[in-house]
Amino acid sequence: MKYTCPICNYDGLDEPPYDEDGFGLYEICPCCGFQYGYDDFPNKDEQIKLWRQKWIDEGCKWFSECRKP
Repeated sequence: MKYTCPICNYDGLDEPPYDEDGFGLYEICPCCGFQYGYDDFPNKDEQIKLWRQKWIDEGCKWFSECRKP
């Protein structure tokens, strides 16, 4: 099963970004570079919105050199 990043909609995550209680699992999205449970502190919804806009404004660049599509 693959999971989707709530920032960039990359649908190839091996692990879910958040557990059933909504806590980040500290994985890093290879597409946008967002680390769930770290980059979303202190307000998850606001940080997701801000990171998405920053990623878009910077040209939606792929983050991981070792895991390109």
